[in-house]
Amino acid sequence: SMIARLMYEYGINKGCIEKNKQLVVLNCSEYANNPELLTANLFGCRKGAYTGADQDNAGLIQLADGGLLFLDEVQSLKAECQEKLFLFMDKGVYHRLGDNEHWYHSSCRIVFATTAKPEDVLLKTLLRRIPVSIDIPSLQQRGREEKHDLLSSIFRRESKTIGKSISISYLAYQVLMDTEIPGNVGGLINAVKATCATTFMNHSKGDSLQVYSYDLPDYILQLAPTINVKLQDKD
Repeated sequence: SMIARLMYEYGINKGCIEKNKQLVVLNCSEYANNPELLTANLFGCRKGAYTGADQDNAGLIQLADGGLLFLDEVQSLKAECQEKLFLFMDKGVYHRLGDNEHWYHSSCRIVFATTAKPEDVLLKTLLRRIPVSIDIPSLQQRGREEKHDLLSSIFRRESKTIGKSISISYLAYQVLMDTEIPGNVGGLINAVKATCATTFMNHSKGDSLQVYSYDLPDYILQLAPTINVKLQDKD
């Protein structure tokens, strides 16, 4: 998701994407048990196409026209929906659900993401229409310098959000650096957000926050390789 957002921002900065065009995000796994609703959200639908469709819906592909559509967890896409995506990527046109008479057009760019091997979950026809494939290393596969830079950037962003300078104890820093946090980069971002929220609530002073290891979420401390984390920082 971070790379998709950066691609969108890069397109804006380079003039490839107009500033009034959108980055639209859809997590396909949320619709894993309702493929019809997923198809309707993506491609739009005509009123009465299914139970509950009480009005025409343009769909996310139309909403992202001229911008970027990020489809996360695409292993949840059923073959029928993948075939519709293949047609759209191949021809630039699509049908809305319940409307096989009219063709609709969109020029949105699409970024897919999956934790599975693409060749195991995507149709070969769809794979052939994806020109660039990136294998993103997990957080634990990255070097310490890169992890340090990433952690620093997350804290700087939180500092800007809450309007306070943030400093972090050495032990808390080591825990965040060394712990295998679930959720990869997104999990690290959530851990830092939760940590800053706890620190802000418990011992915020003036214009600065001092983060200690005992401010970290309990699940991080339980996974941490450092022994007696809370006691060490308090002592």
